Amino acid sequence: MLNRPVSVLILLLILVSLVGCFPVCTTTPSNSNRETLQSANFSNWNQWVEKYDKGRRSDSGWLSLAGLFWLQSGTNSLGSLSNNLHIFPNGSPPEIGVITVNGDDIDFTVKSDQVKINGKITEQAKLIPNETQVLFGSYSFYIIKREKGYAIRLKNKLNQSIAHFRGTLFYPYNPKLRVIAKLIPATKDKTISIATVYNTVRNNDSAGLLEFTWQGKIYQLEAVSYGKDEPMALMFVDETSQQTTYGAGRFLDVNWPKQGDTTVIDFNYAYNPPCAITAFATCPLPPRQNHLDFKVEAGETFTGH
Repeated sequence: MLNRPVSVLILLLILVSLVGCFPVCTTTPSNSNRETLQSANFSNWNQWVEKYDKGRRSDSGWLSLAGLFWLQSGTNSLGSLSNNLHIFPNGSPPEIGVITVNGDDIDFTVKSDQVKINGKITEQAKLIPNETQVLFGSYSFYIIKREKGYAIRLKNKLNQSIAHFRGTLFYPYNPKLRVIAKLIPATKDKTISIATVYNTVRNNDSAGLLEFTWQGKIYQLEAVSYGKDEPMALMFVDETSQQTTYGAGRFLDVNWPKQGDTTVIDFNYAYNPPCAITAFATCPLPPRQNHLDFKVEAGETFTGH
């Protein structure tokens, strides 16, 4: 049998070893889980970046835009000849046709046998915005509606902008800029005024304010709602704008809260508006209240057109 002093000494040694083990036993799984989560977040982001870059290079994406023509009320002649109201690029038929705008009715009379409408040869058609496709050679166009009125959005699947595109650039993934945010819902029918690059103002439905904390300070960003089936849309400017990121700000999609009132703003997914790569887009601009006074060194960068 061990004597009492020896027994006490052994007992103390056991207690010390247990206490020494305690922080390791409790923190190691937490650190491991955190590393696993960060690894998954990075992997998901990396896949998203690859998909995003592929979309930018698409022959039907933003880089395929070849023209933007605002329609006037009445007749609008189209073609490559200089006597047309809207002069299309070289390679287009001399006379494509005539678009007649009467209120919200848009009719098209075809004047070239190279033209197809929704894949079919026809002499006349009603042009439904964002639906009816007019095709000739490598070109196509459809009608868009904005606050300013109706416009032709012209695309060219062989546009040189696609061939010359150098690819997208992003900051390295920064897990610190994946922040928890509280949604403070907007009151019913509240809208948010959004200026555009073509000197108009559009009123979108407000989703509310996304409130988060960064380095001890509380910030709020107002998000646009396109309905609960679509993510909330953020447009923001920060202290990297006009330095390492696009000067007019960046866009970011944020999921609606699944439970309660919290969601995640992951600034690593911030991306440039299409106006960063084409002069023919009709981009909205970040509202004044969405200007952040710190550097968001995450998301897409910008090195010039």
